[in-house]
This record gives sequence, C-alpha cells and structure tokens, in this order.
Amino acid sequence: MAEQLSKLRPDRDLQCYFQRPSAAAALSGASATGFTVSGSWRQQFDWTVVEWNRDNVFEHPSLRNLPDGDLSGVRLSYLETRVNCIPMDSTLYPTVDWPYLRIWATAGAAETLYKVPLKSYASAVGSYTAPTVMFELQGTVTAGDYVELAWLDQHFNYLMTGSDTLASAMRALATAITASQATSGVTAAANGAQITLTYLGMPGTNGNRIGVYGTVHGAGTESWSPGAALFSGGLSPAQWQVSLDFSNLRDINGALVPTSNVRKMRWTWAADLQSGNFTRSEFSVAVSEWTVGGSNLLYSVAGPGSRRIEDDAPDVHYTGNWSESRGNFSGGSIRLTTTPGAGLSCTYQANGPHWLYLGTRRADGGGQVTIRVDSGAPATLGLQLPGEDVLVRIPLGQFPGGSHAVSAVHSGANGTSLYFDFLEIAYPTTSLPEFAAMPTTTLATDWDTDHSIALPAERTAWLIQKLGFSGRANHYAGALWFYELWRPGQQYGSCTVTFAGAPEFGKYTQVSLGPTSIQHLNLIGDTASSIAKCFEYLINAGSTGVWAGASGAVLTITSRTMGTAGNGMSIPVSTNSSVFTAQTSGTLNGGTDGNWRTDTSALPRMNRAARDWNKAFFAALKGYGIDIAAAFSMELQHGDDTQSAALAQRYPNGDPVWLNTPALQTNFGPQSTAFWQQAYLDMADLMSSAGLRPYLQFGEVQWWYFAAASGMPFYDGYTTGTFQAAHGRPMAVIASEHADPAQYPDECAFLPSLIGAFTNAIMAFVRQSHSDARFEVLYPPDVNDTALNQIINFPKGAWTPAALNCLKTENFTYTGNRNLDEAQQSIELPMELGFGCAQSSHLVGIGEYTTPWDKERLLALGANLDSVVLFALDQFCLVGYGLPLDQSQRRAVFLGGN
Repeated sequence: MAEQLSKLRPDRDLQCYFQRPSAAAALSGASATGFTVSGSWRQQFDWTVVEWNRDNVFEHPSLRNLPDGDLSGVRLSYLETRVNCIPMDSTLYPTVDWPYLRIWATAGAAETLYKVPLKSYASAVGSYTAPTVMFELQGTVTAGDYVELAWLDQHFNYLMTGSDTLASAMRALATAITASQATSGVTAAANGAQITLTYLGMPGTNGNRIGVYGTVHGAGTESWSPGAALFSGGLSPAQWQVSLDFSNLRDINGALVPTSNVRKMRWTWAADLQSGNFTRSEFSVAVSEWTVGGSNLLYSVAGPGSRRIEDDAPDVHYTGNWSESRGNFSGGSIRLTTTPGAGLSCTYQANGPHWLYLGTRRADGGGQVTIRVDSGAPATLGLQLPGEDVLVRIPLGQFPGGSHAVSAVHSGANGTSLYFDFLEIAYPTTSLPEFAAMPTTTLATDWDTDHSIALPAERTAWLIQKLGFSGRANHYAGALWFYELWRPGQQYGSCTVTFAGAPEFGKYTQVSLGPTSIQHLNLIGDTASSIAKCFEYLINAGSTGVWAGASGAVLTITSRTMGTAGNGMSIPVSTNSSVFTAQTSGTLNGGTDGNWRTDTSALPRMNRAARDWNKAFFAALKGYGIDIAAAFSMELQHGDDTQSAALAQRYPNGDPVWLNTPALQTNFGPQSTAFWQQAYLDMADLMSSAGLRPYLQFGEVQWWYFAAASGMPFYDGYTTGTFQAAHGRPMAVIASEHADPAQYPDECAFLPSLIGAFTNAIMAFVRQSHSDARFEVLYPPDVNDTALNQIINFPKGAWTPAALNCLKTENFTYTGNRNLDEAQQSIELPMELGFGCAQSSHLVGIGEYTTPWDKERLLALGANLDSVVLFALDQFCLVGYGLPLDQSQRRAVFLGGN
C-alpha cells in the first residue's frame, strides 16, 4: 500500500524553533506516537516551540501536502514529561507563552491568535507532595516575649508566659497556624521545640518558592534556628495526560476556537525559573502515546499529472514593473512588484478536475493581490503577515478540465509587495509517489538550515530515503549552532536597598518593582535585617523579572534579563517612617552585554540539541541501510576572536578572519586543536552509539583562501611563533593568494604542515576511543586554483590514500561559472593523487538552477566514484528539482562550459 501523510504526525508534520542565539533545541526520537524536544537553556527567558503549519515548505513538492487547515475533526491525546522546563502546573506569570497552545485561525475575514490553556485540558499522572520547612525554637523562655513566624502576607505569633516551655510555645503556635490554614495555606505540627510547616497554598513544586522567617520581640532570650528558610521538598507530578478535542477548545477568555481554517499552532516550553543568576542547563520534553483520532486526518499531495507554471515560464505574461530574484524558490526564482496595477496573466490547459494554487510570499510589507480565474468574480487576497516571512500556496478554487485563464493584479498600496512564484495545477491524491533508489547519489544535509535543525531527525532522514537517495550521506554539523555558548563580560543590572533603624510596628514598608508594588506590614519583632529578608522572599515567591537576595539589612535586587536590557527599572522604597529608613540606588543598573561566545571548554563540545538530533539522524539512516559521513569545518559563528583566545586565523595586521557565514575561521594552534579534537570525538561517539562505524569528514579544513588588504590569513600568534622558532626569522608577509610560491619556499613548506598536523592529531585522538573510525577530506579545487593555495592547503604527506578513506572534491565556483571542463578536472583530482574510485567522491552545488549541475552530476557518476553528493537537501526540495534523476553510468559528453 502506498504511503500516506496524516495530520499532526510528529515525524512528518511538526517542526521546532527556539530563541536565538541563547537557546538551542531540536526534535529527535520522533515517530507516529511521540517525540522528544531537547537542548540547552542559557538565559532565563529562553524558549522553544514545536509547530504545526498548514503552509508546509519543507518536503519536495512531490511529497509536500497540499494546504489543509481543517482540524475541526481532530482529537489529540498525549503524555508529556518535562525536565528543567517551567512545569505544566506552574503558577508563575507567563513571560513567554508556555501555558498555552497558540492557534492562529481564521473565522470570516480576519485571522486571530487564540491561546488555549493546556492545563485546562490536562490531568496529572501521579500525585503531589507538599513542601515543608522545619524551625526550632532555642534559648530560654522569658515571659512577655513574642515569638513569631511569617511568610507572604501571613504571620503568627505567640506571647510567652511564665509557665511556658519552648515545647509548649511550639504546640500553641502550631495549633494557631493549623486552625487558620484556610487563609494561611499552611498546616503545622510541633515536636518538642521543633515546628514543621507544610505549605498547601500552591501545588507541588510551586510551594518551594515560598520563604518563612522568624522573629523574637522582647528580652530576646529565645531564637529561631534557622532564622529563615524556604519551603522545600514539594513535588508535582512528572507526567501529564493532555487531551485536545479540536472541535471544542476554548481560549483564555472562554471563546470557542474556530478550527476549520487553522494556519499554524505552537506548543511552547520555557526555561524553569532559577533562584539566582541563570546557570546554563540542559532540558528535555518527552512526549509519548501521541494519538491522533477523529475525521479528515489524511493529507492530499499533488498527484500524477500535477504541474507548476513557474514565474519564468513563457506562458506567464507580465505588465508593469517586475523584478526577478533567484534562490530557494520554486523553480529557483520568484518575481516581485511593488507597483499598484502591475499584473500578470496566464492561460493553461488541465486534463481534468483540479485544484489551482497561487504560490506567493507573505511577509511584513506584504500588499494585496486581486485574482480572477476565467470569468469568475475577482478575489482579493491580503499578503501582509506581521513578524513573519513565509512562502505559501493559496488555494484559488477547484476547476474542471479544459482551458483556463488566470490574471493577478497588485491592488494594494504603493510600495507594498506582491510576489509571484508559481501557479500549481494539482490533481490531489492521498498516495505518495515512489522513486527508484539511486545507490551512489545522496543529498547533503546542513544542520545550520531548517531542513535539518528545525525538523525531527527522523523526518530529515525519511526525506532523503523517500526521494530515492541511498548513497553515502554527507551531513555537515554546521558552523552556527552545534556547540555550547557562554557570555563573557555579561553582567546583570541590579539595585541595592539598605534598611536602617527600627521598623515601626503596624506600619507598612513598600518596595516597588517598576509599576508593581510589594508591601509588608511591619511585625512586632521585625528588624532592618528581617525586613530585607522578608522582601527577598516576597520578590522571589513570584517575580519573573527580577530576583532578590538579602545580606543583613541590605537587599539586592537583580534583573533576570541579561546585560543592558536589564537596566532601567526603577526601585522606589517607602518606609512611612522617620526612624526606619531605606536608601536605594534607585534603578537597576550596571548591566553589561558581553558577547555570546563558543564555550571551548564545554564537555561535551556539542550541545544537547545537537547530540540528540545527530544520534537520532544516524540511527534513522542506519535503519534505511544508508551509511553517512559527518563533517565539521573550521568555522564558528560565535568563535572568540580575541588575541587571548588564540582561536582565529589572522591577517598580517592582526585582524581576525570573519566569513560571511557569518563565522570565525579558526586556526591550527593548540587551543583550536583541543576544541576540534573533542568535537570530532563527540560526533564519533554519537555515530557509534547509533550502531554506525564512525565516518568523519574534514570539511574544508583549510587556510582561508583569500587575502585581505594587509595580506593572507596566516598570521595568528601560534603560526608566526612556531615559524619564528623553526626558521629564526619572522614569516614573510604574503600579500595575495596569487603570490608566487617560489618566493616563499619556507612558508610554503610550513603552512600545509600545520593542516596535516591538525588532522593527524584529530584522527589519533578519535581513534584512541574508536580504532575503526574512518576519515575523509572535503577539498575545493576551485578556491584553491592558484599556485600558492594548491600548495598551502593540501598537505600531501598527510592526506594520502593510506591515511584517508576518501578524498571528496567540490567546486561551486566552477559550477557557477558553468565550466564543466574544470569540474571534470576537479572530479578526477583524487584519482590523480592516487585515490581509487572507491576512495573518491564529489560534491555538486545545486543552489543555482540555471547552472549545469546535473551535467556535472553525470560526469561524477561516469567516473564510478564511491558517492556523488548534491548540496543540499533544502535546495533540492525548495527549488523542487524534478525526479527521477538520470542515472546513466556513462561519461557525459560535453562541449566546453556548456
């Protein structure tokens, strides 16, 4: 039976996004019955979302579901377990939308965002444990003394009598507290001089935020141990059962959510509230027993005979001012007009009843388009979508076979955008097509793109396999998100309040956090120090914007927002007294931003999201019988470019080498080597744990190819110092990649030796743990096409057929220049260097649809290489290249660069 797609299936229909750059999150372990979203939190307001979107853009057009936002017949249930996330039952104010399932739905003309409180549709699996705190009254009894315990706005005291003991006082105090539990939220039990309070005011872990402090008034011969403490030990259920009937969901205002035309939905999880300055933590949300029932669950796809009329098709005629852009659009291009009245028209022939879709782009600044099909009534569509930028297919209607005429006119305001990508004539079917396997061809993946990092690992692997690509896969770990981060130089803004004197009994002391006032009724035993402690507890009981700490009579309030963004909140204080005073520094200040940097000392180097996703990806590919090589380059988006970090390649004037990725190009010194050794080992560990023999790629492990104004990028401290020590003189300044290597014989012998030493060190390090690990080099002849670069970027003594399992070439420049002669030379280079066909591979760039990339692919196939890699999955799917690909194993015939 042909495979089908169904709504809300985790491994086919969901994706994940996260707060950037501070968080990292990914989906793994996805199947029809569940998924895990996991990663790292690095600041208090980090979040991740799992999204369902009607306007799916990820799959190849042959596998991409037609837009269907009717969820009104869907019933969904699942079990959820969170670790280091704000709990389902938290009472905290939602600074991000973690309590809700957000639904963007249209009823009538306008789209509305609905927030459905998930806890209203959830039941706890397991029981609660209430938090407790124990105090002991110590010292000796003095008649007339007051002993008191206080929390939140509650306080209970006892007046000592001459006949009292410490134990009798605790029994009396416990009785009073328990008798008022309806208002105090606390029960108490005495045991000798000890009293144990149990907090019932908020469920489970929520109560662990509540603090209690004790006072003594009078002679003071009694004392409390401890003087103040938090409730602890409160537990909420670890699992929650969620049941959602999409025909009967209500939002936070009680409104029934219309679900017959939903554009997208998002589940949100956020970093659990920490008690002080945020400490980086790993998190996970495990969702199991995911069950989708009800009606209208199957998607349709564009079936046999369906086609797209692309923006550059000769059938499309334009009037007015239009411009073309090329990139990851259907067919590789898209047209834009911002001129009212500009339009297009098209006539097409259909073989039978079909749906017609407009492929366009919705974004901020989107305009309005009026469309007419045949003699039907014109339909006006709004393309404005605040805060988003998405490619969409808008249904224009269902039409019979025959000839049809379509016209579209910009009918919005001047300067607003109308994009035309394609018209799609779709013959819907619920059956997915099957494609013949291509045993030596694959689609590369890049974890920096949403086709990897946003999708469940299992969905990415399924896409590759389903499209028929079964050659050895090529996965790039990326340069942007795989590592851990820290933020050196960052400081939180803070404010101090210093209390002095004796609080006046019965008056109120007030501390304001911006517009929010917190007040405390001064108790009979209060002191300046107890007032400071009281406000610490009051603030920390529920504030999500700041946290507080007391030291003696000094209260310090600290922003939870990092850096300068946490400055500025005013902290006014009032004691309503002339004998009890408070001095405040006035506002939160002193916050400094610092810079997010790769944490080169983190173990493991790869963050939780990257580890979980990659392991799941490897396991899924293994299940399909597909081998894979995993690659790192020398690039780090958040690499530390300071001289002290000693990571960067540098130009002669000392400037670090920053690429337009954007990323720092790291060097071959010991600090860089130590970082990358562990990163490669981490990846090998993941491959091995997924049941694969590790296969690692040195992906463009090179000196940067091009000079800056001051020269080539060889002048970091390690490189220049090592050369000086070896040759007794400074390295010569090489001004350009076009320099004559004969003028620099020592430098040209030395520079490639550093690359060779670097890769040798990594291979040796990895093989200490994985003796069977395989390695390949990805080498680009095109950017190394000068005499200098050919020498300095290929360490011939280290990169040999005996040392490497494969030499892979790539040549995006040759492809872009449409020069198949040079591409052929690139394909043959490994064999010229002694690598057999089984140790040779070639990677073809497919990003520009007008290039002869498919001819280059055929040239590589004709060379009988180990594998031919198309870069990359996202471009193949977004452009929508046709399948099946020609698999001729002959040498392609070509004329020059045509």
